[in-house]
Amino acid sequence: MPLLELQNSTIQFGGLVAVSELSMEIGESDLVGLIGPNGAGKTTVFNMVTGVYCPTSGEIIYSGNSIVGLKPYQISNIGIARTFQNIRLFPSLTVYQTVQVALKKMISYGFLNAISQLENLHRQEKEVHETIMEILGFFNLSRVKDEMATSLPYGLQRRVEIVRALATRPRLLLLDEPAAGMNPSEKQELMNLIAQVRKRYYCAIFLIEHDMKVVMGICERITVLDYGLKIAEGTASEVQSNPKVIEAYLGEQVK
Repeated sequence: MPLLELQNSTIQFGGLVAVSELSMEIGESDLVGLIGPNGAGKTTVFNMVTGVYCPTSGEIIYSGNSIVGLKPYQISNIGIARTFQNIRLFPSLTVYQTVQVALKKMISYGFLNAISQLENLHRQEKEVHETIMEILGFFNLSRVKDEMATSLPYGLQRRVEIVRALATRPRLLLLDEPAAGMNPSEKQELMNLIAQVRKRYYCAIFLIEHDMKVVMGICERITVLDYGLKIAEGTASEVQSNPKVIEAYLGEQVK
């Protein structure tokens, strides 16, 4: 059974059909890319999966159950996390605090808990701290844990956003243009990191990316949208040699 399945998912805004009858599957440990020209509907797909938008028709099945109509926080709670095309970090929080916010559901705070379960709260807080330090260490962010997240260089801010999403312990991680604004060396590091994330945190990854070297270099399967329609799906070699894809997006084969 697929972890995520879109079944003829369609969303319409007035007279505009942003995504039309999209069907695709993502398995438990897949690394899948979604590409297409600007305005093709890629981020709209992410918004449907994460509950920001509700499909006009069709189904979205996660772990065997429909998630159509669920709120974004409910979808996060069942194991789907995302990053955004435009970085969205809390301007008043440090890197450590940013990750801590994502882990709030690990602690059962409350007045009665504070009185009757003080030892349990201390244990939970210790687990949260250890989880934060482990994930920051993996992303090489331990040295900047006390710095304001929004004061970091752009590439590190991107990492912090991925860390915040991963801290919710997702089974499916959605990355919206994670390489945007990065230089070539940062992109190479990111490619290596994404591959390691899937193995270390046992999650499927679904990513949108304009940099074809990144997409072709790490994705096992790629879906291509054009004007909201799926025009191709397959491996990197199959997609980059597809005439429809070349005409709509690539212009030439990626080497």
